[in-house]
Amino acid sequence: MGYIVTTGTEETKSLPAPKRAYKFQDVVKQDSTLVPDIDYYIHKQIFPPIERLCAPIPGTDSVRLAECLGLDVRKYAISSSANNGGENKEISPLESQIPDEIRFKDATRLTLRCRSCKTLSVFGGLAESTSSGMLTPTGIVCPNAECAKPFSTITLVCQLEAQIRAQTSAYYEGWLCCSDETCGKRTRQMSVYGSRCLGANGRADGSCRGKMGYEYTEKALYNQLLYFGSLFDAARFGGDGVKIEGGEEEKKRVGVLADMNESVLGCLKGVVEGYLGKCGRRWVEMDGLFSYALC
Repeated sequence: MGYIVTTGTEETKSLPAPKRAYKFQDVVKQDSTLVPDIDYYIHKQIFPPIERLCAPIPGTDSVRLAECLGLDVRKYAISSSANNGGENKEISPLESQIPDEIRFKDATRLTLRCRSCKTLSVFGGLAESTSSGMLTPTGIVCPNAECAKPFSTITLVCQLEAQIRAQTSAYYEGWLCCSDETCGKRTRQMSVYGSRCLGANGRADGSCRGKMGYEYTEKALYNQLLYFGSLFDAARFGGDGVKIEGGEEEKKRVGVLADMNESVLGCLKGVVEGYLGKCGRRWVEMDGLFSYALC
């Protein structure tokens, strides 16, 4: 580092950064009053790469990152507002901190069909299945009182995999929909105009101002896989932050039944984890990001 940007002296502190740059020897000598400008380095050299790395993470924006780094958030709030057409985004919590009933409200529910009586039922997770009688000490059973036969592990795995593959197929179909609800255009072909909607007549004559976007996004598919995984996650009921209807007694009851069905629940959760392991949204390839440092 040939030069260090400092806060400057009384005469130079209001000057631009190049005017406040001094040699390393001048800054570190014993009688020097020059102090490195920490805010400058955080703003110019630390904040930009952190912003780029965190951009794909839902729930983060420049305002939130600036606040975490101790910077003046007002300039980033103005910049963010300008980039979004004058609409300032609110700082939202991380998705991992959002309750499941809100986070997974748009997820497709897992349905199970009994091979004996053909009853179709919804498996809503350990707590819900315990109260409905589907989760028992002998396994997951048909909710039909006249049948009540247990689902075999292979039946559960096959039905779970079939529904995961159906969701994956819906994503790869690549349907595009117009953001304008009055238009309702739906297609699988991206036009030469990019995200601009061509309108009902397909001529891009300005009749529709909407934007074309994917009907089923990669975020929706990832959220769907997380929902399926949460249905069989027995460990999550051991924490103090988990609250279910019925209080602590019901929570203990769910925990006991989950322990008794640990084998089948672990097998089903492993199926979902196998698909999540292939999802690029779950991983950050650090060796690719920092490959320049390995040379």
